[in-house]
Amino acid sequence: MKEIKKLERKEFNYSFSVNDESFLWSEREEYKDFNLLSTTALLEEIFRASTEILEPFIPEYVAVVSSAKINHIAPTPYGFKVYMKFKIVYVKENKVKFFVEVYDEIEKIAEAEFKKVIVSKKALKRKTNEKSSKLI
Repeated sequence: MKEIKKLERKEFNYSFSVNDESFLWSEREEYKDFNLLSTTALLEEIFRASTEILEPFIPEYVAVVSSAKINHIAPTPYGFKVYMKFKIVYVKENKVKFFVEVYDEIEKIAEAEFKKVIVSKKALKRKTNEKSSKLI
């Protein structure tokens, strides 16, 4: 866990292409015709990239999202590339706060701020199993 503290204030860059229908806005059938990146897909890519940043430093642990806020300010059409600039704002005990700016090939499309909590994989599995067993 001490290794994570070294990431504080560091910046990381990631990118992806909106090249699959799973990225598209689809809350309603008619929205699919817009061929735009959905906020949900964008958040998923942001969270996926943050996991890639943290995982090498926490092999026995997993980082779970505890809170998130996003400002999705501009549309991104199908086929565009998306660039994300991450900054680890702070690391306090087992909590990590991220800030990310997101751009497509033309403009800034979003900003997000979120926190992850680092927990033991074994403890998470144990708690999940305990909770699931209460339904049976």
